[in-house]
Amino acid sequence: MNLKLHTFTRTDALDQALSACVAAKLRDGIAAHGKAALVVSGGRTPAGFFRALGHADLDWARVTITLADERCVSEDSPHSNARSVRTHLLQGRAAAANFLPLYLPAEHIDAANARLAILPERFDVVVLGMGDDGHTASIFPDSPQREAALCDASNHPLLFAEGKAPVTARLTLTAPRLLATRSLILHVTGEHKWQVLGQALTAPTPALPISHFLHAEGLEKHVFWTR
Repeated sequence: MNLKLHTFTRTDALDQALSACVAAKLRDGIAAHGKAALVVSGGRTPAGFFRALGHADLDWARVTITLADERCVSEDSPHSNARSVRTHLLQGRAAAANFLPLYLPAEHIDAANARLAILPERFDVVVLGMGDDGHTASIFPDSPQREAALCDASNHPLLFAEGKAPVTARLTLTAPRLLATRSLILHVTGEHKWQVLGQALTAPTPALPISHFLHAEGLEKHVFWTR
């Protein structure tokens, strides 16, 4: 398995190392293609990483950022992943980046998929998180949309998905779309998630959607973890 594990004893050290890794890959993308594309995840875990990355010295105007998934709420909601990106990442130098949110109020899923068609066929970096149940993005073990989201034959890169409370209505990029990247990074914290990660690394299983990503071939994979 082509996967590199990075472990840290402090969260701030992880945030700095992860931001340096992502920034380097974005620079490589800009140097090779004149632009770069980054996919990030929401929640509380990446806030420190976002702030560190926002200070990176690179040509942010050539960077497009989108999300792995989103709750179907307006950006003034504390549950909005887009709000987290705007608050913690799109500040200072990174304010010049192009941000493409997944959810727009009253937008039909077909229109959202059409809007996302401007994204490159292959991302430069995808940074995913993982839940205690092994879900990633909004691909949950018990979701009715799990198979469609994991299926390599998915026709649309963005799907409606049912998530957990307090906001159950979500949008998620499918596994095939997220795996269309040069580098995949899993950002996780905590002892319990370390145990879940160990289970996911043994073999791919639908019971742990993250395992589908960890066992994917043909791309560079990293795990950044701290207690």
